[in-house]
Amino acid sequence: MIKRDKPLFSRPVLAVIIVACTLAIWLLNLTAPHTQLATPNIETWQTESDIPVYWVNQGIWEGQDKLAISFVFQGDTRNAPLTAATLGMMLGPSLPLSTATINQRLAPAAASVDSSFDHLQQTLNVTLSSQPQYLAPALKVLDTWFNNTQLKATPLETWQRQYTPDPAEQQLWQQFFYAPDAPFSQPKQALTLEDINTYLQHLKAHVSHILIAGAMDENAQRVLARGLSSMTKSLQHNLYPVSWQLPTQPATAILGNNDLSAIYGVVAMEPLASVEDWLAQQIWVRDMLQAQQDQVGSQVPQWELHLGRQLAYANWQIDVPTQVFIDDQQPLTAASSWFASEKLPSYTDTGRFNELKAQLLNQLEALAKNPSWWAIMGTRVALPDSPLSLETFSKSYSDAANSFTIEQYQQHIDALLIPSSRQEVQVKQ
Repeated sequence: MIKRDKPLFSRPVLAVIIVACTLAIWLLNLTAPHTQLATPNIETWQTESDIPVYWVNQGIWEGQDKLAISFVFQGDTRNAPLTAATLGMMLGPSLPLSTATINQRLAPAAASVDSSFDHLQQTLNVTLSSQPQYLAPALKVLDTWFNNTQLKATPLETWQRQYTPDPAEQQLWQQFFYAPDAPFSQPKQALTLEDINTYLQHLKAHVSHILIAGAMDENAQRVLARGLSSMTKSLQHNLYPVSWQLPTQPATAILGNNDLSAIYGVVAMEPLASVEDWLAQQIWVRDMLQAQQDQVGSQVPQWELHLGRQLAYANWQIDVPTQVFIDDQQPLTAASSWFASEKLPSYTDTGRFNELKAQLLNQLEALAKNPSWWAIMGTRVALPDSPLSLETFSKSYSDAANSFTIEQYQQHIDALLIPSSRQEVQVKQ
């Protein structure tokens, strides 16, 4: 064996190597591919009833006539069946002297409506054409729908017969949510038309904002601005306050006593304060989903992120295949679907992190050109009166996404996640 009494490199040579390596890394960073993500223009105004309106537009949409408009409400969210019934009734035959649904009435005007809600807010989403022969008639129908809503008893009876709540989902929210001023509501045996009408008026009195995404010429802008002011004359800008008290330690409930068939889970997070927070969430969710999928062999795990001004949470549902075996053919008896963030490949392996970051950039490059994506961002992610506004997000997300590092990812995930709040429900059928 050869023995050396002297170092392989002299100090001057070693210094040159160190400097050269530093310069090489710097040059690689400079020459790394940069994905330029679309940056839209955002204009704001208020309706005559003082409801904030945000219009997202970018040059590449010129010539397109699709408008995505979202009416965001922040009313009481604790009684999920009541919220679901009210929004469902709104999408039914809710126009005066008409048995047609709102979408049947809007179809000739090239428009449609859908709804969504979670435990943070409620949303009515309208798709319109900006062409004058369609825009004005659609707004007229929507004006009547908003201001002269007439909910009917027969559709409510039909809705209640068809509504089948998920016991595991109900159990999960009972474990996770608690409001000191009013506990999470247990569903009533039967809702009345009075319940629905009262809650609808409550929603109309708690409007957060309106988000518009799409291209409009000056004439369409004037028509829409007038239409929104008329449509919202019965609405009020207000936010319903609920102080949720989260669990302080993880817990798992078990429904049934047979083979494990599904796992429901939820974990709280701090509200978004920066674009980097959002980027960390996106990569974390992708890696968590893959880790859970690998563990139980589920092909269709479902994940949702819910982001609010004062609270954020992620919930998931994993269907477990009937015959899942691991290692020496022992049946799967997973005690939890949870993976600690510090054990995820994206947290420990730079290669895996870079892979997920590249996937995210590729997806964002396409999504950022779609008005519907910006409608989602302006209603579920970057909210008015929150630390991360839509204007801040749109101006900084491209540079932030390109320069995002694994060290930043680790830092933001550690700060965002509240692992002690995690709750799960195992369904054994």
